[in-house]
Amino acid sequence: MEYNKEQDAKDTVSQEANEEELQGILKSELDDARDYIEQVGEDRAEATEYYLGEAPNGQSSMQSEYVSTDVRDSVLFMLPSIMRTFFGTNKIVEFVPRNAEDIPLATQQTDYINYIIQQKNPGFKVMYDVFKDALIRKTGFVKAYWDDSISASTHEYTDVSPEGYQALMLDPDVEIVKETAEMQSMTIINPETGEEITQESPVSYDLTIRRVKGKNQVCIESIPPEEVLISRYARDLHSSPYVAHRMIKTVSDLVAMGYDREEMEQYAGSGNLIDAETFEEEEARNPYSDGIFDARNDSGQKNVLYVEHYLFYDLDGDGIDERIRVCTVGNGLNIVNTAQWDDLPITLFCPDPEPHTSIGSCPADYLKPIQAAKSQIMRDTLDSLGHAIFPRMGVVEGQVNIDDVLNTDIGQPIRMRAPGMVQPFAVPFVGKEAFPVLSYLDEAKENRTGVSKASAGLNADALQSSSASAVAATMSGAQGRVELICRHFADGMKDSFKLVNSLVVKHQDQADMVRLNNEFVPIDPRYWDADKDLVVNVAISKTSDAEKQAVLLQVASKQEQILQQLGVNNPLVSLQQYSNTLSKLIEQAGFKDTKSFINSEVPPIPPQQPQPTPQDMLAQAEMEKAKVAAQKAMIDSETDRMKIIMDDDRNRDEAEANIRLKAAELNAKYGAQINVAEINALMERDRETIRQIAKTNAQGLFTGNGG
Repeated sequence: MEYNKEQDAKDTVSQEANEEELQGILKSELDDARDYIEQVGEDRAEATEYYLGEAPNGQSSMQSEYVSTDVRDSVLFMLPSIMRTFFGTNKIVEFVPRNAEDIPLATQQTDYINYIIQQKNPGFKVMYDVFKDALIRKTGFVKAYWDDSISASTHEYTDVSPEGYQALMLDPDVEIVKETAEMQSMTIINPETGEEITQESPVSYDLTIRRVKGKNQVCIESIPPEEVLISRYARDLHSSPYVAHRMIKTVSDLVAMGYDREEMEQYAGSGNLIDAETFEEEEARNPYSDGIFDARNDSGQKNVLYVEHYLFYDLDGDGIDERIRVCTVGNGLNIVNTAQWDDLPITLFCPDPEPHTSIGSCPADYLKPIQAAKSQIMRDTLDSLGHAIFPRMGVVEGQVNIDDVLNTDIGQPIRMRAPGMVQPFAVPFVGKEAFPVLSYLDEAKENRTGVSKASAGLNADALQSSSASAVAATMSGAQGRVELICRHFADGMKDSFKLVNSLVVKHQDQADMVRLNNEFVPIDPRYWDADKDLVVNVAISKTSDAEKQAVLLQVASKQEQILQQLGVNNPLVSLQQYSNTLSKLIEQAGFKDTKSFINSEVPPIPPQQPQPTPQDMLAQAEMEKAKVAAQKAMIDSETDRMKIIMDDDRNRDEAEANIRLKAAELNAKYGAQINVAEINALMERDRETIRQIAKTNAQGLFTGNGG
């Protein structure tokens, strides 16, 4: 295609015009979202101060500075239950197969995504921060993205063998920075000339290498709420027309992300950073920070304002707006990257969402007035107690040493010129009147949050004086509040896991060998379904852990009875179901690795032979009867045969003895020689004939009886 200079110039002008238009849209959306979030940020900053016990301030002209900690107490009470709800099992979420063929793949998908979040990322710490942000500051944010940034590290090695040196040279991620070889002289003979030649060859190396490697994995992190900007018109985060994530990056961080170092250094410096007012929330969360971001002198660690804008815009000119991501640096919104973007990489967690708005409420909002009132009442009560203990004194001017009166040390005298020159003005203690008000405020706190001493197991008197049903009702009511918060958090957890799954399917371009369930399993997400349904494994219900364990024990006992009475092939309970029950019992006890105790997958039991019918049983009995009769007949025939043989043997032995006797007599009387051996041979021949006849008769008898 022939190069068209005029057309290229037009395209350049058009591109510049589109960039100016996009930059104008970004500035408008950013300014409006910033105004909206700054209004929300005031409430979040105040809630943070309440949590830290730094508010309310300046509400009493008296001496006491007592601050109640209702916000912190309630949040710290809720957090263990919420964390146990999601992280009390091995699988936070489970992917649901669409059909029976998808079960193995869905199981693998579930195990791998849970492995990425809990093993390759600090999932517990991330979600703890998110939940805490949401309970105190209305919202918590999770960001998931594919991290392909480059990390560089330097290593030194000594006494490296030539083989090890070659292995390092073949590694594409390794760059040799410095090397020193230890040489050894060797004498060899030239095969052509026969002369001796001295050569030097390396025997070891001292190396300094630089390893540059891309992370290439899914990363999840908790985002401070003040870093996220949302359109005031958004009904939820994913449908928001504008979402932005603004953060402070160093020049080195941006270079690792693929940006040009010289360009990033142009926008570095404190003058281009967000002003301190925008970071009011950050200052409230970190009281020791002054909110000013001073850059270091070295250029690599200078700070740069980096903003990721997510909005809907017709980037390809097809007339349809699609979600795009625009990256800018500096306060001037200098565009450095623009691309279409499928999934918003940020998910929102809100404990009490407001319908038709993106940002709702949180327990801290309900507790701030109560904490302020309790703080004021306790300050007045303590001041009243102080006045009662140290009353004001009336003195006669000029008759009393004023320094002695003002000295409140125990046992110190007051010097007077005459008796009665000092009189205390008793101030009654009014704290008793405040105690019912404090009780009322505690009750109001319990009603708003569900957090109470009874539900926390701290008020033993309340539990002992109540029936079991009343205690259960109290526990259930308190648990219901936390359960509702967990249900809302479960939606955010579901979105986060879907996002991680989508990132793995899109970006992981090679198989991975991962140890799952104590086995090394090959994982290839390229063939997964990115839109597969998933269920968040929320371990909450109206029953306590002890009650659940008791029920599981009863179920296991019944299953054991059925297996013992009806066998393993009964129609009610299988060995696999019994194994599932035992696995749940082990998980309920707090052990995550159930395979250390029991096999979770039971091999199939061969089918049991069908039970015989009455006709089959009668025929079997007749066959057994006939078999017994045949065995008896065989035994009888064998007995008869042995009797015949024994009788024949006895008769022949007697005959042989008589022949020998007669032969001896004839020889003695007549001198006749008789061949006894020939006679014995004839008798033995007849003896064998008799044995064969007896055996044939016995076989015939058995055959006839066994018919």
